[in-house]
Amino acid sequence: MSDGIVDAEPCVVVGAGPVGLVAALALARKGIRVLVLEAEPEDRVRPGSRAIALMFPTLRRLDQVLPGLGRQISAAGVAPTGYDAFYGGRRIFSQHNKNLTRLAASLPQRTTERLILAECASHGVEFRWDAAVAGVDSDPDGVTLTLASGDRIHAPYAIGADGARSVVRKAIGVRMDGVTDETPFIIVDVDEHPDGSTPMAGYFHYESPELGGRNVMHMPFATGMRIDLQCLPTDDVEYLASPGGVREWVSKVVDPWYGQHVQWISTYRFHQVVADSYTDAHRRVLLVGEAAHLFAPWGGRGLNSGVFDAADAADAIATAMSTGDPGRRRELIERCAEDGRNWGLHNRDISSKALRVMRGTDLVTKVKREVASRLAPRVWPAGAWLANGPLQVPVPRPGARAYY
Repeated sequence: MSDGIVDAEPCVVVGAGPVGLVAALALARKGIRVLVLEAEPEDRVRPGSRAIALMFPTLRRLDQVLPGLGRQISAAGVAPTGYDAFYGGRRIFSQHNKNLTRLAASLPQRTTERLILAECASHGVEFRWDAAVAGVDSDPDGVTLTLASGDRIHAPYAIGADGARSVVRKAIGVRMDGVTDETPFIIVDVDEHPDGSTPMAGYFHYESPELGGRNVMHMPFATGMRIDLQCLPTDDVEYLASPGGVREWVSKVVDPWYGQHVQWISTYRFHQVVADSYTDAHRRVLLVGEAAHLFAPWGGRGLNSGVFDAADAADAIATAMSTGDPGRRRELIERCAEDGRNWGLHNRDISSKALRVMRGTDLVTKVKREVASRLAPRVWPAGAWLANGPLQVPVPRPGARAYY
């Protein structure tokens, strides 16, 4: 190691979030030695519930990565028992069916990470914590990652799963294309009620009169409930996101008890962006998850699509490493990157459509929403269209790549 080069690893994954962990586990399951580099310490504390919803196709894909993993994660979460939607104080949709519990598992991201991390460890995945990546250089023969410590690691392939501020993405010269939504949102995690009365059905209210015409949603997850507020352009967002402001508006949505038992408050504007490429010039790096795309969280598209990104990247790299044909190796990585980006663009479009329906600021959408809300009590599809507006969740199809 006199020149700073660490013994080469067959594959490096940058980032130990859920997407990076899935990529590492998928590679290890194919017999490939894996090194995960994580900038944060091993005992890091992950704030908030973060990405909570794992949809049925995603759980099924996790079972394909490791038989039983999807079922294990599902068992650690809760399943929404229904969904109710309101418009201006009027109920416009209600669906409560035991079959809905099969569609998704809702649990804090830290729980998902803990379960996948344990499987990675049992499959021999190596981790280097406090190992921030400072640079990435690729050539036709592989990729070299330079750490902030000065160490350099060479590998045939690397997967960038290092999130929205991805160092890997920037180092390989990839840009994000898209827009940032102008509407601020506030997301609040609250404790589950000790008497077991926490609502287990999802809830969305367009133009809630109790909240001055703002949109609001709440959804259960294991150990708590998430409440989302869409702010108005004239709002004092700093106050609404303060402990006092949260207590005030949360108490108008659910029992005032929840306003006194807040776990986490987050304020942000949604990005609707996709990387202009999911790979580097030499086809030795693949981007996955939020390193490759950022969507509004409604419908859970970020983590769910990230799981598919990770599993597909592992498949492509494992196949590339098994062939001696350089042209074939390059083709496999290019195809994976192209397919991933096409899905990213699709999800960006769908997520942007969800935001348009939620905001209702353009004349066409505003009229469609109003007409649908008046028809909803008598015409079920009208209510279903409004209820699905913020989520844009398609009906799962056998053999489909995913919801996302």
